[in-house]
Amino acid sequence: MTSAYIRGVETKNFNHPQKQPDMKSFQIVVICLLAFTGLTAQSEETLFNKTNLNLSGAWGSAAYNFASFNGDDWTLIRGGYGGIELGRDLFIGWGGYETRDKFAVNDSDPSYNFSYHGPVIGIAPNSVKMIHPRFTFITGTGKVTNTENNQNDRMFVFQPSAGFEFNVFQWFRLGFEGGYRFVGSSDKFDLTSGDLSAPFAQVEMRFGLSWGD
Repeated sequence: MTSAYIRGVETKNFNHPQKQPDMKSFQIVVICLLAFTGLTAQSEETLFNKTNLNLSGAWGSAAYNFASFNGDDWTLIRGGYGGIELGRDLFIGWGGYETRDKFAVNDSDPSYNFSYHGPVIGIAPNSVKMIHPRFTFITGTGKVTNTENNQNDRMFVFQPSAGFEFNVFQWFRLGFEGGYRFVGSSDKFDLTSGDLSAPFAQVEMRFGLSWGD
């Protein structure tokens, strides 16, 4: 009787195995999570996938601007810059300018030469249009030189400008800008910031090439 009972229990246990995990349900959950993650990544915009900062050109320029240091006579300042273009609308480069002729702040003062150089940032919205606006900023170090004894003094310079640019050819652009040159004072020559700072008008010729959209 006991042996028959034991055999019955063993037979019952073998006829009802333990339940295994449902692998199909697990696979469905994993696939759904991966699909949701992919959709989220495609719809999310970040700083770098939204902003076009691809290299799109290289340009150099020759610029001529006219300013008055004493409120009377106009002085020609010539120079230029070169650099790269990013996303068709942003320019980053390096430039420098210097006075063509010596100037005097007051009639009784000695004459000076003035030069400055530094990094240049240009912004030209809709640069693919034949006529488009342009904003240029240059900041750096300026130098005033006394032409009588060749002594010089250095100061800070910041020059913002705004204007319009014409796409004459694919490789040539002509710009007209106006702005104000902020120049620090020179204690060595007893020149104030107001003596050296001045509004200016500028004609600019740019040579180079742009590519891409």
